[in-house]
Amino acid sequence: MNEPLANSGRGHRQQFELSIGCLPFRLQMSDAQLFGAASARYAAFSDAVAHPITIALNEGTDPGVTLADFGYELEGAVLRAFSSGIRFDGVRNQYALDSLLRVLLSWQLLSRRGFLLHAATIVRNGKAYIFTGRSGAGKSTVASLSPEGSVLTDEISLLRREDGVWRAYGTPFWGDFRAAGSNTSAPVAGIFRLLQAAENRVEALRPTAILRVLLPNVLFFSTEAEANRRLLEILCEAATEMPGYNLAFRKNAAFWEVLPA
Repeated sequence: MNEPLANSGRGHRQQFELSIGCLPFRLQMSDAQLFGAASARYAAFSDAVAHPITIALNEGTDPGVTLADFGYELEGAVLRAFSSGIRFDGVRNQYALDSLLRVLLSWQLLSRRGFLLHAATIVRNGKAYIFTGRSGAGKSTVASLSPEGSVLTDEISLLRREDGVWRAYGTPFWGDFRAAGSNTSAPVAGIFRLLQAAENRVEALRPTAILRVLLPNVLFFSTEAEANRRLLEILCEAATEMPGYNLAFRKNAAFWEVLPA
């Protein structure tokens, strides 16, 4: 729910709550134009949830000498995570906000046995099919060939292990197909590396090969050794517990015929 907050000296400060992969956030900002753009951009994910993590945008106040638990800078926009909340400073447009949210999610997911993956996720018969691969491999094509309403995301997938089951969540981070994303989840049927070919066929992969598929496609921005160790641990677990395949892909809807149920 959007609510006006106390006047910060730079106009009314407003807020709205959103949830991505069941991670709750509350965005607060005084920039009316940015607020309008962000409210529209994340409308499908604007769930009011308990105990959201507060993200203050462009507060203009110095938090002092307190060291951030995590920090990242992108083209003048800065993310700093403290135990008391999150600060995004220097955010001048929707692109910067979107980028910092992705960075923050990649870090927050470490403690929730999850990660972000460059992949399109399509729900079919109640299960999530994850399609990944290099740029141009066909993620957006897979999304465009899928039934309306079945695309959780066409660019960045969020995967989490919950109660012993890996689930894929929709995200509001779109690619060329510009799928707005769906704020739902489904258990993972498998991870499919897209390979362009003259005919559609599928080949099962061993866990070590699945890990090699995941590693170059994971979004992660921390250089801290312990964070990277924890990420590798999560990815090894995922590669062991989720089935993975090479999918030779002719870029037509017939590819569904060769996929495992």
